[in-house]
Amino acid sequence: MILLIDIGNSRTKYVQLIEGQLSATTQLNNNDFNVDYFTQHFTKASRVIVANVAKSTLTTELEHWCVAQKIIFKQVHSEQKKNSLISAYQQPTTLGIDRWLALLGTITLYPKQNVLIIDAGTATTVDLLASNGQHQGGWILAGIKALFNSILSHSTLVHAESKTVAKVTFGTNTTDNVNNACWAATIGMIEQAIVQAQKLAGVDRIILTGGDGKALTQLLLAQTTENSLSIESIQFIDNLVFYGLREYV
Repeated sequence: MILLIDIGNSRTKYVQLIEGQLSATTQLNNNDFNVDYFTQHFTKASRVIVANVAKSTLTTELEHWCVAQKIIFKQVHSEQKKNSLISAYQQPTTLGIDRWLALLGTITLYPKQNVLIIDAGTATTVDLLASNGQHQGGWILAGIKALFNSILSHSTLVHAESKTVAKVTFGTNTTDNVNNACWAATIGMIEQAIVQAQKLAGVDRIILTGGDGKALTQLLLAQTTENSLSIESIQFIDNLVFYGLREYV
């Protein structure tokens, strides 16, 4: 059994790789991802491949456990080049591993296409992949929850409750004003990213992923008549990073 593990800022997700296919995803809080959990769930693994954007201590604990169990362990890092993918960063290791793996997964699934990738998690990131494999760069914006919390933490007289429904309509109360503005700001960034991407390389496909990716996909699909995009070109892919991690097996 080969395990592909993605350690995020607050949660860890992993899949099994079985005959080249990805299993369903398991996820848990980072606080529950410990030696006891490894012993209970990972003892049958032959290889463990890890990406970590958060706590290095979790990777260290897992590596030590794997060594003790004689399980092959590998942590992946962003690179200048992998397969036909070329990083835009002058210092490639400073590109977030989640972004690198999303790019790598994308080029594996959709080679020779110009693809705009939106990963909506703790941060909302934008990356453009050109059809020749060259990463064109991107943006990093605070995620939906971070945008919401930022308003409340910097405004003593703004009182609002977080809502999970994604809307961009004008609100008639402070809660809707703040929540809807966070979604509208993010959609606005994506629409501007489309404009920039069309100038650089064109856009054959837009892929959204991450915890808020599905909601953003629905909002973006509602805007297709305004931005000349086709519904077929917009796609949500859950856990895109695992398609990139698979390339390191």
